[in-house]
Amino acid sequence: MRMLAASMCCFSVAALAQEPAEPRQLDPELLGLCRSIDPAARSYCLHSIAAQGDPGGQAKETIAEMANQDSVLSDEAAKTYARLYGGAPAARPPPQPPSTTPSGDPTRVILAPTAFTRPQGTSSFNAFELGTLTFDHGITPNIALGLHTAIPVGAFVFGPTVRMSLPFQGGAVGLEVDALLFAPFVGSTSTYFVAGGGPILTFGNSDRYLNLGVLSYFVTSNGDGVIIPHAGFSVLATRGVRIGAEVWIPGAYGRDVSSTGLGRIGVVLWGVRLFGQSFWGDIALADLICDGCGGLYSVLPLGIPFLNLGVGW
Repeated sequence: MRMLAASMCCFSVAALAQEPAEPRQLDPELLGLCRSIDPAARSYCLHSIAAQGDPGGQAKETIAEMANQDSVLSDEAAKTYARLYGGAPAARPPPQPPSTTPSGDPTRVILAPTAFTRPQGTSSFNAFELGTLTFDHGITPNIALGLHTAIPVGAFVFGPTVRMSLPFQGGAVGLEVDALLFAPFVGSTSTYFVAGGGPILTFGNSDRYLNLGVLSYFVTSNGDGVIIPHAGFSVLATRGVRIGAEVWIPGAYGRDVSSTGLGRIGVVLWGVRLFGQSFWGDIALADLICDGCGGLYSVLPLGIPFLNLGVGW
């Protein structure tokens, strides 16, 4: 019996000797110091782990992150990583810049401008009804410069535009300023200079937003002008498709025009925008609301077609 007991004891000791020891666990509070905003705390964490070792690999990812991203301790973290884990940490890919892919050109509802500006360093071109042409370029995160022109049919049309934006939590407030030179070369020889613009308030983000604004334009030679309050919305329906609508309530004023006043006429624009990575196109309709506009719908029951093609780069 004594021999049997001794044999069993020796067998148990041998079995225990063959079982792997549990890796020593690092203190979670110590690991937390490695992510502190205090460089001294991060340095203490790094030195402590280097002294204790990390057989369980708990700090491997943390030290690799320090080696790639810590501007103060990156070299020391890389050396500690190599000493503990026998190699260099895998380099993380550099952060990608924000995508400038347009989510259907959120700088407009359909025709009305929004308070969003084009991203800095990017440009766009739009052809409204294939006759009115616009170019825009983001020169800063909050300012975009542009150019408006048209195919010269009876007149030269040319002018700059500036849009400024101030984002806030939940939207942006903006201001658009436009100038336009209208120089006929058929019939009338009078040249007109039109200037104006107005404030814009947009609630939401580039995927869905509500847009409110007032645009005013005046002929500088005689003071005749038009004031156009507008409101609209646009929603990203599916990937590559937006739906939107807007209403314009123009009012004409001046000594050389018959004053119509606000509310005498309205225009509703509604439709869809199809877009890809760098292009978009509007398929919309314009419906007039006024006394005597009913005859239009006997010819165009859904309204006047409004088309636009655009590209960004």
